[in-house]
Amino acid sequence: MKGVIHILTATLKDGTPVTLDESHQRERLKVWRKEQHFRCPQCGERVLLKVGSIRIPHFAHEMDSACINNFSEGESLPHIQGKQLLHTLFKRVGKPSVLEPLLSELSQRPDLLVQHDGIAVPIEFQCSRLPAEHKESRTSGYESIGMKPIWILQTPHKVRDMSEGFGQFSFSAFHQLFFTTNLSPEFTLLTLTPETRQFHYFSHLLPIEGNLFIGIHRKLPAHLQTFPFARPKLPDQHTLHHYFQFYKMHRSTYLQRSILLNRKGVQNPFLRNCYELKLHPTELPSWIGVPVHCNGAFRVNDCEWQLDLVRLLRRFNFSPKRIPLQRLQRFVDNYPGNSRQQLNVCKSYLEFLHLIQWEKKDSTQSERIEKEVIKILLERFLALQIEN
Repeated sequence: MKGVIHILTATLKDGTPVTLDESHQRERLKVWRKEQHFRCPQCGERVLLKVGSIRIPHFAHEMDSACINNFSEGESLPHIQGKQLLHTLFKRVGKPSVLEPLLSELSQRPDLLVQHDGIAVPIEFQCSRLPAEHKESRTSGYESIGMKPIWILQTPHKVRDMSEGFGQFSFSAFHQLFFTTNLSPEFTLLTLTPETRQFHYFSHLLPIEGNLFIGIHRKLPAHLQTFPFARPKLPDQHTLHHYFQFYKMHRSTYLQRSILLNRKGVQNPFLRNCYELKLHPTELPSWIGVPVHCNGAFRVNDCEWQLDLVRLLRRFNFSPKRIPLQRLQRFVDNYPGNSRQQLNVCKSYLEFLHLIQWEKKDSTQSERIEKEVIKILLERFLALQIEN
């Protein structure tokens, strides 16, 4: 049997719209439900105003309602709370918003539609897992009618209690679907915890390997949030050096682990490249394993693909400025992922090798490398062009 459908909007008998946001007191609603008749704004059927002592107030269709395909069935409490919290936020900052509007041309219903400078912005608050194709399809639908949706993820349990500040985070492929560059030049994950009424920002995320990232965690109480949503503070020079040192530490740990935990012997591609180039894994030159822009396009550690690319340069005696594009294309074809993005990452790394004069071994090389890596981080996170 189909379940009861819960919604937050209805109309009165005369067509007046009603939205159950946080401004309504339970006692007043208990009186109201005896005085008024409510109808679904979509199908016109009668809906009941539910005001209990545990669940938040909501409207409910009758069992087996014909409207079941147009509203979410069995929504979780955090999802309903989050929509109400966002609606209240938009009202506080003077931005008209509508809960659960039906976009008939798409047959889609965003959680909210907020108006900003004459533009309608769909807001989706995601509390449950969904396939990547589903998110992409909904996003494409909005974009087809000129709308740019904002997706907000419910804060994952494993990170909601983390201390604020600089640290290492693990985000699954599902979490990464919600990364955005709309709030800063580099990846940001914006999440919401309705129970604590807090937004969480995981900003300036630097991929270091697989699902691991270095970044900055900040919390923002909902009553201090704005719209457009507040942008995370840019990291200062001191924080950038933290990034550099932490990245180097992870690089060192990875290189030691590549030997201690190796189960493939010479079949390990990384160790085989080390052997061919007569390099010991723990003594790789510091110009191998560099966080160039968009390095997350490679799912392996930066040391792996960069060493592989250096082996290609030396094998065919290519300079970083004169490697044939076809050869570079064949190189990235060996790695899973987006080839176009990987090509751009390789070009960034080759540019880095050229700038540090990688084959020139002198007393200033280490200083040149650190200077260029810090410059890379500045350009990634601050979007500044730093002079040499």
